[in-house]
Amino acid sequence: MRRNNLGRDGELRICRYIELQGMKILARNFTVRGGEADIIAENPPYVCFIEIKLRSAGAIDAEKSVGIKKQRRVIKSAEKYLRETDCRLQPRFDVVFVNAEDEGFSLEYIENAYDGSGVL
Repeated sequence: MRRNNLGRDGELRICRYIELQGMKILARNFTVRGGEADIIAENPPYVCFIEIKLRSAGAIDAEKSVGIKKQRRVIKSAEKYLRETDCRLQPRFDVVFVNAEDEGFSLEYIENAYDGSGVL
């Protein structure tokens, strides 16, 4: 499967998964100067800024691709979103690791992934 199709298909599957968990998607691919959030979703009492890491078979570990630089970019977009929308929900930063394999997709959803505890 081509990389663009793989990414698009993976993101659509994640959106469906998020909605099945009872979350409401507020924005996708929210980009600001120096920041980005793949998905922003409401899950009261939280507004979740969700980073998607999609890897095909044989790629580096997805966990290694969410370093402090990437975290800062997502946090920057969250700050802008919260200011622009006057959102009163508590921000939370989640990460979805998706592995694309010949037989399909598997995902691991981590809530509050980089809360300062050093999880990532």
